Amino acid sequence: MGLPFSALNKLGVPGLGAVTTGQVYDRHFKNKDTRTFEEFHLAYVEFCKYFNTVLPGQDFDTPDLEVIRKWYADTWEPLQKDDEKKKMFIEYMQEKVTEATVEDNLFIMAGLAAPAAAIIAKKSGESIPQVKKFKVHLIPNVVFVPLCTLVAIMGATAVQMSKKSKDNKPTT
Repeated sequence: MGLPFSALNKLGVPGLGAVTTGQVYDRHFKNKDTRTFEEFHLAYVEFCKYFNTVLPGQDFDTPDLEVIRKWYADTWEPLQKDDEKKKMFIEYMQEKVTEATVEDNLFIMAGLAAPAAAIIAKKSGESIPQVKKFKVHLIPNVVFVPLCTLVAIMGATAVQMSKKSKDNKPTT
């Protein structure tokens, strides 16, 4: 998490480091009661949700619940001062929170295959009577190909999200 922000700061993006650390911490933890793990975890989830919406296009993977619970018990709970908590929390976030990565090559395959498939589908659609009635041949390629690619990537996203939600369901 710390690497992309430090790289952006070096490129001259002003204040991004402050927004991602101090201001966000103050907004979600400073004035909240976090004496129990449940209260801390609610503030943490709120923080992660806010963090992912503030930086559009980037999503961050957070540690598992047990890792957060252990860090809370070992580090957060014993600290008394707000300044120490803030410093330790920022260090923890930089160490444990990572940018979400694509775990499979579904996006890459969809992005590479969709333009060619769109052109092939459009050309073959001109000779198939059932497809010809949709008049796909009237849509210019500069519109049709990106639209098909976008639909393919959205489909790949839906498949990956469905897969993740199935993986995260607790087994009974």
